[in-house]
Amino acid sequence: MITCSLGNQKYTVDFISGRALREMEPASQMYGKLVRISKDAAEGKDVTGETVTVADALDTMVKWFCILFGGQFTPDAVYDHYPADRLMHDIALALLSVQTQTTEVLD
Repeated sequence: MITCSLGNQKYTVDFISGRALREMEPASQMYGKLVRISKDAAEGKDVTGETVTVADALDTMVKWFCILFGGQFTPDAVYDHYPADRLMHDIALALLSVQTQTTEVLD
C-alpha cells in the first residue's frame, strides 16, 4: 500500500495498477529529459535551446501521479496541496520504484 497526503486528506492505493505502469512512459521520459538537462547545465553545456518548461514537466509528471493513485485526486489538488520542495522528488521516486518494481519503498 502506498499513501499520499494532500493537505489534511490522505489517499491510499493497495497496489500499483497495470494502468499506472502502462501510462508512465511520458512521465518517465520527461523525468529523463530533466535529469539530462540538469546534468548538461551542471557541466557547463549550453542548454538554451531546450524546449522543456517547468510547467510542461510538472503537468506530465503530476498527471501520471494522479493515475498512480487511481484518480482519487486531480492535478489541481496536487498543485494546491503538495509541498513544492518535495513534489518532483517524490514523483521521481514513485516513477523509479514502479519502473524497477520496488514499490515497497513507497510505503
